[in-house]
Amino acid sequence: MPCCGASDPDESARVPSQPQRHGSHGRKPWRYVRVVVLLLHVFFIGAILLLDPTLRSQIRQGNWYMMLYGVMVLLTLLQYLYTAKSSPGYVADMLRAGSGMHATFVNTATLSKKDRPLPKDGRLNSAMSRSKIEEQNQQSATPSLLLQMMDLYPPGSNSRDLTCSSCHLIQPPRTKHCHDCDKCVLKFDHHCTWLGTCIGKRNHCRFWWYLFEETTLIVWTVALYIQFLHLDMKESWLKGLTGLILLVLLILILVILMILLMLHTYLALTNQTTYEIARRRRITYLRGVPSKVYPFSNGICRNLYDLCLSREKGYVLEAVPPMEELEARARPYTCRDVICCRCC
Repeated sequence: MPCCGASDPDESARVPSQPQRHGSHGRKPWRYVRVVVLLLHVFFIGAILLLDPTLRSQIRQGNWYMMLYGVMVLLTLLQYLYTAKSSPGYVADMLRAGSGMHATFVNTATLSKKDRPLPKDGRLNSAMSRSKIEEQNQQSATPSLLLQMMDLYPPGSNSRDLTCSSCHLIQPPRTKHCHDCDKCVLKFDHHCTWLGTCIGKRNHCRFWWYLFEETTLIVWTVALYIQFLHLDMKESWLKGLTGLILLVLLILILVILMILLMLHTYLALTNQTTYEIARRRRITYLRGVPSKVYPFSNGICRNLYDLCLSREKGYVLEAVPPMEELEARARPYTCRDVICCRCC
């Protein structure tokens, strides 16, 4: 798989800056969403501390259980901010990083019919278009980034699969333009409203850890509410009713978070994204993939390593596997496959 942006950027080969669009100004309102999320944590946690005097006394006494709970709250909030501030991996950033290896920035305007006519079939990887690109890159020591992108797609892919109609940037496989951020995101999963950012190639692991920590924190908080209702509900019906209402709301949030955690665990194990599952029939290069086949999966262990433990510099791009390989993966498992850990 090609790795782009592994070397230091070269000033003479920088990617032209993109014009400012509405998306660059649309990120400011997300700050208010983040404030709301932080206030919700303060509300639910502060409420149980105000309702239950036993917990307050345990905190004053330095109870290890409540100290550990406080550490969990702090870690969860830090993970939330860390994930919200992280970049999902934008194509524009990849192109700027790729300029260090003399990668060519290609705007769709340079490939338009006004500048150079494309073949009637519209295929960008035809002999004519390929030669034109190679002419532009004769002085470069390495192949242009566009040629590398073309090699990632199946032979005969249409030019519309390679470029974005909104921001006019090269789109590697698994990339989608996010209309909230107004940028193309590598390995796009979804745009998270509560985080105010996209989830993609660079921050999917951080997002999983945030879901895990948030789910653990809410389970712990639900346990504190149940303990309060079990011990003190008879003393004050108003406090008991307030605690019961908050407990029901917390359980609803917990159910949603557990579903998300299980979904993204499944996605991590199989190297898939939410967008690919939801829009599989609309993605051109996935339409012919057999059902129950994970086209980008490299086995459970390798998928998890690439998601969270890989220290490879630059942007590693995944090619669409050939159809022969995908059809071979669709065959049923045999005893030999199980022994050889084919799924791992």
